[in-house]
Amino acid sequence: MRVDVSAEAGEFVRGRGGKLWVWAAHPRVCCWGTPAYMHAATVPPPGLSGFHPAHSDGLDVWFRAPAGRMPDVLEIGMRGRRHPRVEAYWDGCTFVL
Repeated sequence: MRVDVSAEAGEFVRGRGGKLWVWAAHPRVCCWGTPAYMHAATVPPPGLSGFHPAHSDGLDVWFRAPAGRMPDVLEIGMRGRRHPRVEAYWDGCTFVL
């Protein structure tokens, strides 16, 4: 798995300690067949375990793979201007393929 971090996202994460947790999860209320969406945070998510290090230049990225599946490329970018937040993409998508 290759980890691509945008310059803006890298700066954002470094400003918050340099660690990033990335995981996929189904919505709390969903219909059968709803895909798992990607989540990213600069603090560890409460109640989740099973994160493994993903190699990235200058950042500690911890990734929790759903059922052991891995994307070819894990992309990390930014979203939002008023309330910026880091986002993760599974091969360019916000949901697990």
